[in-house]
Amino acid sequence: MTERLLPRIHEPKDLRALPESDLPRLCEELREDIIALCGRVGGHLGASLGAVELIVALHRVFHSPQDALVFDVGHQAYAHKLLTGRRERMDTLRQAGGLSPFLDPRESPHDALAAGHASTAVSAALGMLQGRRLRGLSGHAVAVVGDGALTGGLTFEGLNNAGGMHLPLVVVLNDNQMSISANVGAIPALLRTSGARAFFEGLGFTYLGPLDGHDLPTLLHALREARTSSRPVVVHALTQKGRGFPPAEADLQTRGHAMGPYEWRDGKLVRSRGGQRTFSEAFASAVEELMARDARVVTVTPAMLEGSALVRLQQRFPERVFDVGIAESHAVTFCAGLAATGLRPVCAIYSTFLQRAYDQLIHDVCLPGLPVLFAVDRAGLVGADGATHQGTYDVASLRPIPGLTMMAPVTGGDVPELLATALALPGPSLMRFPRGTLPEWPAGLAPEPPGTGRGARWLKRARTPRVCLLTLGPLALSALEAAAAEPDWSVVDARFVTPLDEAAVLEAAACGRLVVAEEGTTHGGLGSAVLEVLAARRVTARVTLLGMPDVFVPHGDARVQRAQLGLDAAGLRRAARALLEEDAP
Repeated sequence: MTERLLPRIHEPKDLRALPESDLPRLCEELREDIIALCGRVGGHLGASLGAVELIVALHRVFHSPQDALVFDVGHQAYAHKLLTGRRERMDTLRQAGGLSPFLDPRESPHDALAAGHASTAVSAALGMLQGRRLRGLSGHAVAVVGDGALTGGLTFEGLNNAGGMHLPLVVVLNDNQMSISANVGAIPALLRTSGARAFFEGLGFTYLGPLDGHDLPTLLHALREARTSSRPVVVHALTQKGRGFPPAEADLQTRGHAMGPYEWRDGKLVRSRGGQRTFSEAFASAVEELMARDARVVTVTPAMLEGSALVRLQQRFPERVFDVGIAESHAVTFCAGLAATGLRPVCAIYSTFLQRAYDQLIHDVCLPGLPVLFAVDRAGLVGADGATHQGTYDVASLRPIPGLTMMAPVTGGDVPELLATALALPGPSLMRFPRGTLPEWPAGLAPEPPGTGRGARWLKRARTPRVCLLTLGPLALSALEAAAAEPDWSVVDARFVTPLDEAAVLEAAACGRLVVAEEGTTHGGLGSAVLEVLAARRVTARVTLLGMPDVFVPHGDARVQRAQLGLDAAGLRRAARALLEEDAP
């Protein structure tokens, strides 16, 4: 049996020492490792399989970390991790205390920049190249960009600047015609025509391509030419997302973008799939009913059709569901334009991605008071995707904006009512909900009647309360569990952060002890809003705030992290009892 090459490679210099004739076999071994790894722990399979030859060629020609290899996002970079000293730890990928799901300079000097959002590589690599020139340092900078990132405005800003600065920036365009799903818009279509050369040369780049991104000799020749250039260069490589794994190659929708653990058995892919619906699916189902009843309702998403469960919705309403590509700022202002014509747009966007459109949300939607509804998915802890994707800051960053109504469902049953409430408003609104399956109300504890209007709802009202738990979203279920055996504990579901139900807050605080829990930062979030109300009304109460800490929360099991942060029933119970124990003699 031929000895495997990959275990011998601990640094890129080991790869460069291999005979060039061994590189195709190394690529086969990398694919085998990536397929086996994702089968054990899940991960971003498709993009990493498609970029194997690109990454091998990059490490063969460029000298990381002296040469900075800057990847957009990191979905495509598993082969990079395997070739840079992390192979023995790859089974810890995306797990608490393990390797990062994306790239992280704290993890390896070969990770030039941490990035969890697309379209950042060109700007960052250009900054690194300019910084090295100003400091008198040698080394190249390479931006490895997926073609999906070309739908993002930040990439265009970087290309425009780079073309005018005439520095020898190398942009490797990994063109597989996919983001998570198939790319949309004019630029991805242009890339597969003769216009691609004119486009990049018009911006001031030397254009090499299009090349077969799986042909190592061709890639090596092009990258060597790019390395010796004195001006900016684009190396345009055509690749296949999911290459080398038949189920991903055959998956025309996502090509195995992000997969949970699986098993390859008797030539077939076996995956364990739970039968429970998710919040995303409940949202999509409720929007579908609204769109069927009201022709003014349209849905917009920045390349998150699959993640936000909108595929079926687009199939039913192809002219009223818009995937605008990886372009969050554009998505928000596009919604503003739709709303200005009398339509009722629903912008389906992840919490972490909405951060990229903060200016547009304020100036283009909220300032003119346009009725756009933001359906903010992945609010709170997201688990294995980690710090770059945690839905931490939406409440705190958006709460100060005048006229924006913010709400959160506890279970799937709340979603249709809150959506209907939002769409009846004359101005902007936002509904945040977490990643994961739909929880259910504990037996006999469903709210009766369900919440109406824009106020809080009491889920458990003690006759003479000694402590009150005030929560937002599904944390209400943990609060109910915490208070189940305590007859003198009350539980309030805030439901709305803005406008906050001040009467409910004052009643909850009247007992003198209040625990406020939210799955978001405590700096400026629901807890801060409660404290502002109490301060304004000169109400004295002992208040404990529970939420996400003043750090970037890393990747891990979200359920375990909730327990560690005190955001489960046991944690809420401890916090309430600690307040009560302060009275003990």
